[in-house]
Amino acid sequence: MEEFLRRLLSARSVGTAAQAAVDTVRTALGVDISWSGVITDGVLTMAAHSGLRTSRMPATWRLPLGEGIGGRVAAEGRALAVRDYRHDPRRAPVMKSLIDEEGMRGALCAPLVHGPEVLGVLYAADRRARDWAPDDFHLVTGLARDTGSAIHRICEVEAASRRSAQDRRLALDARRGLLVATEVAAAMVRSDDLGAGLGVLAHTLGMPVELAGPSGEPLVGQPGADPEEPVRFEVDLGDEPMGRLRVRGGRDLNPTERDLLGTTSEIVALHLLRQRAALRSELRVYAEFLDDLFEGRIDDRPGLQARAALLGIDLRVPRHVVCLGVHTAGPGEGRFIGPQTLDRVERAMHSRYPKAVVVPRSGDVLVLLPPGTEDSRQVHRSLQELVRVRPGTPDTLAAGFGRLCTDVDEYIDSYAEASLALDLARRRAAPGEVLSPRDLGLYGLLVRSSTRQTMESMVGRALGPVLAADADGGPEYVKTLRTYLTNDRHLERTAAALHIHPNTVRYRLARAQELLEVNLRDPDDRFLLELALRVQAALEHG
Repeated sequence: MEEFLRRLLSARSVGTAAQAAVDTVRTALGVDISWSGVITDGVLTMAAHSGLRTSRMPATWRLPLGEGIGGRVAAEGRALAVRDYRHDPRRAPVMKSLIDEEGMRGALCAPLVHGPEVLGVLYAADRRARDWAPDDFHLVTGLARDTGSAIHRICEVEAASRRSAQDRRLALDARRGLLVATEVAAAMVRSDDLGAGLGVLAHTLGMPVELAGPSGEPLVGQPGADPEEPVRFEVDLGDEPMGRLRVRGGRDLNPTERDLLGTTSEIVALHLLRQRAALRSELRVYAEFLDDLFEGRIDDRPGLQARAALLGIDLRVPRHVVCLGVHTAGPGEGRFIGPQTLDRVERAMHSRYPKAVVVPRSGDVLVLLPPGTEDSRQVHRSLQELVRVRPGTPDTLAAGFGRLCTDVDEYIDSYAEASLALDLARRRAAPGEVLSPRDLGLYGLLVRSSTRQTMESMVGRALGPVLAADADGGPEYVKTLRTYLTNDRHLERTAAALHIHPNTVRYRLARAQELLEVNLRDPDDRFLLELALRVQAALEHG
């Protein structure tokens, strides 16, 4: 990213800036092809490319706005992805032969933007079908946004150089802005410290500059800055957003300074994306370690303890396993914890337990509490405060925690208990529930007396025919049974929860009973069926 910023900020032509983005996309994503188009008179024309096999495509590629994938991106100002061009009806017929000649299949396209203005598009393409990850979208849209800002400024500089002396002064201001932006980027890259870059910007403006969180709380700023000074400039960083760049002071900013802040805000956003990518890479290492720990892959106990030590975890000291997730109030589809809620959970957990390990996992959050949290009642109170319903929060939460682990072998059972406790807590009518091992009852006995394989075998014996039917595109027998039993066998409430007609519920229940050879009026059959459904849900959650 440092090389990209240097090339981008030193570019003096649209083609040079576009080539910097094209080369960076191809290297960062490992794609076969990358190219960039700019808008001229309502048509996209190629400005830079890398990885093309033929000379025909760069010579003849012309795409009117609104046509094909790139034309739609340019017209709508939002990124689009294609898993396989061969089966995508959106591609423009006039481009079909060029695409097929290059053998392109998977593609990701983002707009080159400056504020609300779309200046062109940035493509990443593979010669194989590809499912694009959210990180791919963030990277390409961030690069495209930075490149759009650079192209806008290059065009301003070129236009200003053709105007009067007064206009040339504007060009000089723009060049100075580019130099300042370069210094900001270099300071952050050299020190890997966002505060260093904000310090350069604050010195240039003569005004305090701070980074605030998505909800507005100050995160990074200058020592001694007065938080009561009025905010003169504020802009969101990134699409989510990841934070806000804020300037305080006793005067208004001039247009040149606002333009400078617009450019540097994109650089700061790219730096935050880079930090996030590094954090996610670190979290993947944690996730792989936890998979081995919780799935019982501990044949090499010294090796596992050595890996834990490298991650700052001492498995010899007692810990609780905690699972947190979004409250669903019934058997409906689960939801992933969103970025803002994840940030809130991490900050709250680290505020109370600085050495806690907090890792996103399967859409939920998994926590290894540090030593000193042996009192399960205190753990319960802390988690209740964390998941307490607060006005304005995007997600309502539930939590479960497992037994205290005093030996490596106990982490398997503690995680199984925490996972099942979360599954039960998130289905309670009211959000904010926290369940412990003592709340699991019969389900806890099942977890403690069974391996995952035996539980999967039990589920297979009890639900096999309907699971197979659902897998073959059947009418959601498992979901219907679970909703019916959760609603105390009330037909109309079940139909309303599933958004289907009561007669459809009757048919599904009758067919499920035939497949399973059970009678839902029989208490023993109902008990075994509900137990299997609960265990199956807990296994899926884990």
